[in-house]
Amino acid sequence: MKCIKVLLIEDNLGDAVLIQEMLKDVKTTNFQVKHAQILSEGIIYLQNEDFDIILLDLALPDSQGIDTFNRTNEHATELPIIILTGLSDEEFAIKAVGEGAQDYLVKGEVDSRLLARSMKYAIERNIIEDKLKKSEERYRIMVEKTQSGIFLINPYNKLNYVNHQMADMLGYKVNEMINRSIFDFMDKEGEKALNDHLKKIDNGIGNIYELKFKNRSGSQLWALTSTNPIYKRNGEYLGSVSIITDISARKGVEKTIMEAMIEKDNNFRMIIANMMEAIKPLIAQEYSEEYHDRLT
Repeated sequence: MKCIKVLLIEDNLGDAVLIQEMLKDVKTTNFQVKHAQILSEGIIYLQNEDFDIILLDLALPDSQGIDTFNRTNEHATELPIIILTGLSDEEFAIKAVGEGAQDYLVKGEVDSRLLARSMKYAIERNIIEDKLKKSEERYRIMVEKTQSGIFLINPYNKLNYVNHQMADMLGYKVNEMINRSIFDFMDKEGEKALNDHLKKIDNGIGNIYELKFKNRSGSQLWALTSTNPIYKRNGEYLGSVSIITDISARKGVEKTIMEAMIEKDNNFRMIIANMMEAIKPLIAQEYSEEYHDRLT
């Protein structure tokens, strides 16, 4: 039988006993409950023992309201917290959820089934969120450390994201490029090439093409580019993401040699293969959860 270790921080003994009895009624899971009547006692338990979840009353003798959640969360940043509240404190509970609590339950309106289900869901969501945060940080580091430039444009061709390498290639700082049109960094030839490519782009990431940019000094920068559109679930176009590598030094090379060099450029092709997945967490930040990023 699965065991879940619970820290219950609740000053009302009657409510605490009721919650523990409810959890005993759940036959499919063994809930081991540690009870603290004040927040300072609960914090001591957190410092000395391992738990899977916290049930937290916001109105305690030594702490009140949203401050109770914030202080608890400081000592248990990786643990899911479910707020236990009375009707009069429901507003604080909702605010706590906005601050990062997994859920809230109104005392007197909860049975053993609802309590157990809420706790299990909270633990599962917390595990998923933790994995996403770690994954996002790993991908962000990958995106920022790559030698290729990466940029994300919205449906109006304005830059929503630019990595530092892209900005350096063009002689700008990242904040100088954000919210500007991508065409501000191209001449007419480059603008036409990107527009044409967006119109005819095919499935897959193999469609790599050359694109000409202009840097801050006005000189040209030729880039080997892969651009992929982003769509909403209903097919509505949300923008596109592009990965570029500077090939300006190669433009004077004979075409057949140039093609051979590109074919041997395993680093760029490896980046193309991995970065489209890597930047999804960044894309998710630009668009709300209702959007589905379909990279084609």
